[in-house]
Amino acid sequence: MVNDGVALGVGPRVTIGELLADATLGLVPIVMTEGDVSAPVAWAHATEQIDPRPHLRPREFVCTLGSALIGPRASKTFVEALVESGAACAGIGLGEVHLDPPTDLVDACRVHGLPLLVIPHGTPFLAVNDAILRRRSEAETEARRMETSLLGELLQRARSGATEEQLRAQVSSSFGVPKRSVGGRGAVARGGAASGPSEEFAEQFASIVEIARVQVERAAAEQRLRVGQLIDFVEQGLAHAGALSPELEARGIGAGPLQVSAWPDGSADAVTKRWPDAVVGATSRSVTMITAPMSLEETQSLGLVCGYSSTVSSSQLRSAISEAWSAFTLARSRGGVAGPRDLVSFEALLEQLPADVPKRFVERLLAPIIDAEGSSRSELLETLRAYVAADQHVQRTADALFVHVNTVRHRLRRIRELSGRDPMTLHGVTDLRIALWAHERRRAVSARLVPPLR
Repeated sequence: MVNDGVALGVGPRVTIGELLADATLGLVPIVMTEGDVSAPVAWAHATEQIDPRPHLRPREFVCTLGSALIGPRASKTFVEALVESGAACAGIGLGEVHLDPPTDLVDACRVHGLPLLVIPHGTPFLAVNDAILRRRSEAETEARRMETSLLGELLQRARSGATEEQLRAQVSSSFGVPKRSVGGRGAVARGGAASGPSEEFAEQFASIVEIARVQVERAAAEQRLRVGQLIDFVEQGLAHAGALSPELEARGIGAGPLQVSAWPDGSADAVTKRWPDAVVGATSRSVTMITAPMSLEETQSLGLVCGYSSTVSSSQLRSAISEAWSAFTLARSRGGVAGPRDLVSFEALLEQLPADVPKRFVERLLAPIIDAEGSSRSELLETLRAYVAADQHVQRTADALFVHVNTVRHRLRRIRELSGRDPMTLHGVTDLRIALWAHERRRAVSARLVPPLR
């Protein structure tokens, strides 16, 4: 079974070395290498067959009196069958059939690298199973005690702000399993007398990991709020830009040039994940980030609306924050990404005005034109749009509308009479242009708010 917390083992295991150390058995190694001592034993199986393969499972301690190991090739066939079945070792019981281990059996075990143990006369084969069960029970108790203690430590660390990665590293070290297997796929058991964590441990560890995630996310959110408040203070002139220096230095960006960018509310996690070395704060106006200078392509890579500032030094952060927020206001109204170059235009200036400011121009200047009787209303607005687009060239306006130039002049006089602004003068056309922009903008917003037909 696989759990989100850790990969499960197969339960406590008993090794050949532990059975050799059990004085109640009195086992004596005849064929044994240093590495065989740590080989796991799953169970004991008694047989007097030359080829017991149909009845064997991997990692079994195969016990025999050797009653069938009489013929010239019997021992070789027996050992080959055990090796093919994945047996842990062979045990020859002395006293009934053989007084000493058969030479053929010893030779075959050495050739095939199968550990061979002598089971002394008077030791029942079932005693081997009893020893395995006893050791498993002891290991199980020890493992559960260790798991309970470890879970307590992990829970305390999770509540203290330890990351998920740090908790998984501790589990990996405690159980001796590869770090990549903690929370991975598939059962992973460690060598020696014990195995990987139990299913119950894995389930509880998954809950602790979730607690750690919540704690880390909460701490990160609180940190962003604190940094955001500090950014607000700097922008408002209530704190010096140097107040942000500790945050910048902690991320290794305090010495070089900087850039400020503003992002939509709710994007803090995405921004932090994309630029982990950035200073990110949740301000009163946006999610604000301070980084080393980025290219336009990198800024666009997140796919979110964004406004960014010019490249500045740390002492100029106040102006950079204001510039980024202004660019964000423009980007939010247009969509996409906006920077310093986008801010220096007539339309950009209007975009940043409070909504009620251009609204007054519509009410005072365009309303009389819109309320004019007859078909002249649409003609007047159309002429004003064309006149502004033609940079106040009367002839080009007439060409665009396919009318006589005198018609254009007549309509412009009518606009002057209704609005009180002369479109032939710089001041007059500027006021009318603001009113026309606000009117068109309001119409565009209204069109987006109308639900589509179904």
